[in-house]
Amino acid sequence: MDSSSPCTIIQERIVLGQILDENSQSHVLACAGCGRLAADFMALDALVASGIDGGIVVPDGFADRVMAGLGPEAVAASRLERLLGRRWVQLALTQVGLAVAIANLVRFVFSTLMPAASLGGLR
Repeated sequence: MDSSSPCTIIQERIVLGQILDENSQSHVLACAGCGRLAADFMALDALVASGIDGGIVVPDGFADRVMAGLGPEAVAASRLERLLGRRWVQLALTQVGLAVAIANLVRFVFSTLMPAASLGGLR
């Protein structure tokens, strides 16, 4: 069955929820594949609709019980965690890391140029 067959077009329209014209409706009634797809799709749609309409019930006070169960954090933050949580410490550590990365990059570049210069190259 190629992609432009009437069954494929009708089945796509059924899945997209488009309204079928009279010819398409008569085809769905006559064709076993299209009829089965239409029945399955209607059953799935009804199942989803029943689940949305009233299938899920949240008990009263559910959110209050969840929030009461969370409570404050039992473990107090250590001195190091409090220090690392400060913005200026984070920025200072970032700058130190950046300086180390730049120093490593410069060291790498010079380490490749120095042997060439000592052998008489790169004048």
